[in-house]
Amino acid sequence: MRRFNPWLILLLVLGLYLVFANNPVNTQREVSYTTFKQLVERGQVERVTLTESNATVQLKAPTEVLTTTGKTENVERFQTTLITNAATPDANLIGQLQQQGVQVEQRRQSLWPALLINFLPILLMIGLFYFIFMRAQGGQSSVMQFGQSRAKKYGKENRVSTTFGDVAGQEEAKRELVEVVDFLKNPQKYVNIGAEIPKGVLLVGPPGTGKTLLARAVSGEADVPFFTVSASEFMEMFVGVGASRVRTLFEDARKNAPAIIFIDEIDSIGRKRGAGIGGGHDEREQTLNQILSEMDGFDKQTSVIVMAATNRPDVLDPALLRPGRFDRQVTIDLPNLKEREAILKVHMRNKPLTSGVDVDEIAKSTPYFSGADLKNLVNEAALEAARINKVQIDMSDFYRALDKITLGLENASLTITPAERRAIAYHEAGHAVTAAVTPGADKLQKVSIIPRGRALGAAFYLPEEQVLMSKERLENQLVVSLGGRAAEEVFIGTVTTGAADDFKKSTNMARRMVLEWGMGDTFQHQALTTESGPVFLGEDMARRKEFSEHTARLVDEDVKRILDRSYTRAKQLVSEYAGAMHEVAEALLTSELITGDVVRSAVEKLRGHEQPLSHNPAD
Repeated sequence: MRRFNPWLILLLVLGLYLVFANNPVNTQREVSYTTFKQLVERGQVERVTLTESNATVQLKAPTEVLTTTGKTENVERFQTTLITNAATPDANLIGQLQQQGVQVEQRRQSLWPALLINFLPILLMIGLFYFIFMRAQGGQSSVMQFGQSRAKKYGKENRVSTTFGDVAGQEEAKRELVEVVDFLKNPQKYVNIGAEIPKGVLLVGPPGTGKTLLARAVSGEADVPFFTVSASEFMEMFVGVGASRVRTLFEDARKNAPAIIFIDEIDSIGRKRGAGIGGGHDEREQTLNQILSEMDGFDKQTSVIVMAATNRPDVLDPALLRPGRFDRQVTIDLPNLKEREAILKVHMRNKPLTSGVDVDEIAKSTPYFSGADLKNLVNEAALEAARINKVQIDMSDFYRALDKITLGLENASLTITPAERRAIAYHEAGHAVTAAVTPGADKLQKVSIIPRGRALGAAFYLPEEQVLMSKERLENQLVVSLGGRAAEEVFIGTVTTGAADDFKKSTNMARRMVLEWGMGDTFQHQALTTESGPVFLGEDMARRKEFSEHTARLVDEDVKRILDRSYTRAKQLVSEYAGAMHEVAEALLTSELITGDVVRSAVEKLRGHEQPLSHNPAD
């Protein structure tokens, strides 16, 4: 327990003191009242301390007496219980003691010990519940502070040190946020010309792209107080706490203006209102209403900007996105090739690298990686190097780390029969050869039949990044994806379950070609799907189907035709380049891992040097 309540400790100590001070621990022997009277008559008693029901007896010298336990013991001090029964009282006791010259002392028993013994358990339970309640509220010093904001404040004492120089890539987003910094540094310049300072900036992008990092960079550049809080921290088990915390957060920000409020994962409380299933009071909606009120109630002279981050802008309430609240939306996409190279250089700054590390090659090998993914890649490469006692990181460490991240650990314990191994080799050779001979396909980097994770083999590519994807390029990718199953059918004579993942990716791409991109034979100028929120928002449950059963059958037929054409073409290619297929499969069975140059060399031997191999779609 990190924190004790001092009043609770004081109460416990005081209670224990009162109990034991008035009722000391009984370590004395107890004898019968008859034995006590006999000792008095024999003149062996020196002092007696009387209470209402007991007497403590001090003898003149140690004497053997029979105790109430039935044992004869040599004692000098003992206790006895007085006869207090109203029917047979011992009224002569005081007179007998005085005749024998015994010193008599009478004490009145205090009521406090009895009261504490009866009520101490209740007080302890109250204190325990109080302590647990305070712990649940984060150790606040007062019970009524559970409605206070839990936002962390970064100011002059603990200012944010992150600047835009620490953020690699995202140049467009940084240019947009530079204006926000200027608003905070020079608010009067905009007020004098009649412009209103934006009240909110929403950072939108996939996970790991650096939304929180950019918010910290804005605070570091502007050098203003920065309040950061996760949206889920507004919610509590008590009704109204979320709205109360919102109010206190905005009050603190106004007192420290100019300032920034950053709400991370705002979609947890900013979802569309009225879309839930069932009725009743919704604490989340009350919290959202308070945020809407606070943002719309800002004075024009108040230099407080609200920044928020989310990767689900489609589920946010429209009132949250209107001008006057979140005036600007800054989209932070996955980094492109140049941005990935810059991000890798940032994370490699403090790493001991060999001269052979090619950052451009690593960036090309990591398409669709976010900034967080790239950081993890560099760290995994360092772990790989340290695992084999290297002092510097080289390209082989990055390749192993990339294989580990994308496919998983090597599964050396997996038992594969020779027939299965041959099927895997031809399957991967089918992917490799079709990629090498198909114009516009992604450039093949390497092929492996080493089991990793759930994959028994894999082909790695260096995709050429394009903003627009042509129908021909998509169909070429389908051919390469189905090349593995086509090779199994042609060269093994049977098919296996190894193409399951290929079929999932191919079917998904073909359905998108028909439903979203208008590339089907029947539906060429029509989008048949619209993006919608998840089912748990309650929106999709009552929504009618977007197209009829007849249209659904036509869509399925279009998807089937696209996949059938791609599979037929894949079979033709692997059959046409059968020599290259055999050479690549044998190389895989021998080495388990080959480069793309080996595959391209085998294809060019078959083609002849008069037909150069090209990866340009325009060729």
